Amino acid sequence: MSRRTPGDEGMILVNVLMFVAIASGIVLLLISREEIALDRAIRSREAARALAIVRGGETSALVALRRDARDAPDADYASEPWGAIADSDVPIEGGRFDLAIADAEGRFNVNAVRKDDLSAQLLFAKIGRAAGFDDNQLAVAVGLIREYGPISDLRPLRYSGVPSELADRLERLATALPGSTTINLNAASPELMTVLFDDPVVAERLVATRTRQGFLSLQDLADEGVTMPPGASLRSNTFWVRTRATVGGTAQQGATLIQRRAGEEGPVVVPVARWRNAAVPPEAPAFVAPRKPAA
Repeated sequence: MSRRTPGDEGMILVNVLMFVAIASGIVLLLISREEIALDRAIRSREAARALAIVRGGETSALVALRRDARDAPDADYASEPWGAIADSDVPIEGGRFDLAIADAEGRFNVNAVRKDDLSAQLLFAKIGRAAGFDDNQLAVAVGLIREYGPISDLRPLRYSGVPSELADRLERLATALPGSTTINLNAASPELMTVLFDDPVVAERLVATRTRQGFLSLQDLADEGVTMPPGASLRSNTFWVRTRATVGGTAQQGATLIQRRAGEEGPVVVPVARWRNAAVPPEAPAFVAPRKPAA
């Protein structure tokens, strides 16, 4: 019969402690995995709910724009009821909600130069020169749009070697949209209004009138002694809606380009392109900062 030495008892204790440590590590690992799985499930549920709310915001824009096409087809401007659906930092159950909506036809649609429309090409040349393009750069831009268009944004022009500062200026005056569009004077920037009317004084007066009453009319143009510029109008059929929903610790956002078309039974309003989260393009309207409460 062998006798146990003091060293043997120490080794047994070490082994026991080692097994306890291993078992504890396994238990902690299982708990950690369970927590990760639970957290993933919660975030997945939050993301699904947030995405549903984002789609709901898009639907509200479709309904508002369809109603506007039926009730007020002659002009479009941001102070109409469709513009009133925009909201910022709205509390919802478990989170917050934002919606931005904007007229997409406040700039020149560069895809118009793909057609054999001399007036569109002349207008693009006029806008391009206002942005600082020379004749060679304009020719390159037109060639690129005709070869690879219709384009969905102006980034291809940047990649073609157009200087960044010129591309920035052009993006303030032009955009890329599907289909045929005009420039809505109710959404055009003061800078573009000056280009369209070739008269900064007239443009300034028209912008002031638009700011004061919320829109422009044909009578307002007549009062200034001018006519509607080629390629311009007072209405739009293309709009942006951008929505963001935060539920718990999960946020989802989407941007949708919406177009109105004539249907057999009245106006049809449909999404023509969608983007989510990081893919939202820079043309989408920014969310309005929430108002600070009065002191």
